[in-house]
Amino acid sequence: MMSIDDILALAERGQFDEAIQRVPELYDPVEQIRALTKIALIMAEKGLGEWVWDVIEDAEYIAENSKESYVKSLGYALIGAALFKLGDQDGAEEYLDMALEEASGIEDPLEKGEVVAEIARSVAMTGDLDGAMELFDEAFDLIARAEIDYRTKVDELIKIGEIIEKTGDDLPSRTAREFYRIAFDIFDKLRVNQRAAIVEKKLLLTKTVENVGLPEIRKALLEGRYHYALALIRRKFKGVKVLMGQLEVALWMKMVNDPEYIDLTNQTLSELQNTEVLPSNAYSIALILTELEYLREALYFVRLIDDQVKRDEALRKIALAFSEQGEFEAARKVAGAISDPILRTQTLRDIEAIEIG
Repeated sequence: MMSIDDILALAERGQFDEAIQRVPELYDPVEQIRALTKIALIMAEKGLGEWVWDVIEDAEYIAENSKESYVKSLGYALIGAALFKLGDQDGAEEYLDMALEEASGIEDPLEKGEVVAEIARSVAMTGDLDGAMELFDEAFDLIARAEIDYRTKVDELIKIGEIIEKTGDDLPSRTAREFYRIAFDIFDKLRVNQRAAIVEKKLLLTKTVENVGLPEIRKALLEGRYHYALALIRRKFKGVKVLMGQLEVALWMKMVNDPEYIDLTNQTLSELQNTEVLPSNAYSIALILTELEYLREALYFVRLIDDQVKRDEALRKIALAFSEQGEFEAARKVAGAISDPILRTQTLRDIEAIEIG
């Protein structure tokens, strides 16, 4: 028996015929539809657009011919999300509406709650984050109001939390963050401590790897595959963005106590010397270098920031970082360069408080 990951690995290697032939080995028809839509997206990525619609039709056939509302509903949602990624916005909206219509006929509140949450996940993939949040709220309410025993209710609410977490896994860092916050809140309140800790780590990663935080890059970093993450960054981005991404990876490595972050930071700084850095990028670079505790290097990039408010923010962070290291003269000198008199005074007071201890 093949898993969905095995089938998608075949597709990634360009073995599309074999991948499609193995889809029926997946027992769950929803997983069959999920596999087919992902195969279609891989085909599109590899420039095989003429075959994509045949594969989408195969997925549509499974959904439309199912007698079970949950298969139809989830199938339509998956197809809708795939159509959006393939550039067919009208088709995407139509299928997502069909998914919700089909879900409205499900009588079991637990099944309906799960289905609505999965539709919300597909809606999030289209970029309609507010719509997705509303549907997640609806799914949560369906289960919270269901007349069932406490233990079953908790188990079902945990499932909703897991779907919200998976939604975050599929989105870039900036948009993933809100979904992880909600998932963490659910797990924390229900005292699923191990799950909450995992989501908390994912949330920290989205804050650390912000400029290049694509889902596949974050996944590689969580698994400790740093060289693969760096290769993905070089493949997906260009110019100074690659170097910003390398610094973000170095910062994550520092956070998880991998000493190789020093070599990566030094190598990236060397590459930055031969790269034109825009003022908008200089701010991000200065902040990352501050967190990496490369404070004098961070100061170099502060000079390139043309937004005075951001420049002052960066100088304050660097000044406080110097004081945390016990370099109080350097801290006061940096604080003295802050143009906003109120922020400058506050920063000098904070330095003094750290010095007094």
